[in-house]
Amino acid sequence: MRLSAATLEPPCAALLYPRTDPAANDPNAEVCYVDIKASKRTARVRDGYSIYTQDQANDVYCEAFAWGTDGGSMQSALKGNALFQAGFANMLDGSVEQIPGAPLCGCLDRMPVVTNAKCTQVTSTDSTVNVTFDKSLGVFDSSLVLGTISTSDCGNIVDHYRALEGGEDTPESLYVAGRVVGATGCTEATTSFLSSKGLEFSATGTD
Repeated sequence: MRLSAATLEPPCAALLYPRTDPAANDPNAEVCYVDIKASKRTARVRDGYSIYTQDQANDVYCEAFAWGTDGGSMQSALKGNALFQAGFANMLDGSVEQIPGAPLCGCLDRMPVVTNAKCTQVTSTDSTVNVTFDKSLGVFDSSLVLGTISTSDCGNIVDHYRALEGGEDTPESLYVAGRVVGATGCTEATTSFLSSKGLEFSATGTD
C-alpha cells in the first residue's frame, strides 16, 4: 500500500529552539510555518497556523535524529540515547524554549517546517549479538553485548534519512524532505500549505 504524505509518520524526530538565550546553540535554521493542528495537544488550540518571515536569516536552532524502519537496527535500539543527547544536552546549553504553538520535541509530522536541522547519530559499532540454540528444547535464544555508544554529526538529515531508506526516494524520505526544505525552500513549502486551505501566499523579498 502506498501511503499519502498526510498519513506518514517516518521514524524521525526533531527538536526546535528559538534563539532567546545567548548561551544557547547558534541558530542554524529558519521556520517556514507552524501547522498548529498537527500539535494541537501542545498548543491547546484545535486548529490554526503561523506563517513566519522568510528572509533567509537563521533565527532558531533545530536538531533531528532518525532510526529508519528496521526495528531491529542498532540506531533503533539507541533512539532513546539520541533523544537524551539531542534534548537534555541542549537544555544544559541554554536551549529551553519552543516555537509558539509547537512542541519542543516531537516526531517530524508534529514539528514546524524548517529550512535545516542538525543531524545527530548515536551508534555502537562494537556491539554484538550472541545467538544460541538449545537442542533439547528446539529453541533459539539471543543476548546483546552492548559496546561503546558514540555520538556523531550525520550531516544533512534529509540525506541521512534517505540513506536509511537504502538510498532510494521512498514516501517516507520524500516526506522528510518536505519538512526540512533547504535554504530556499520556504516559499514553495508555505505556498503549498496555504493552497491546501484555499489561500494564496505572497512573499516579498524572500527566497
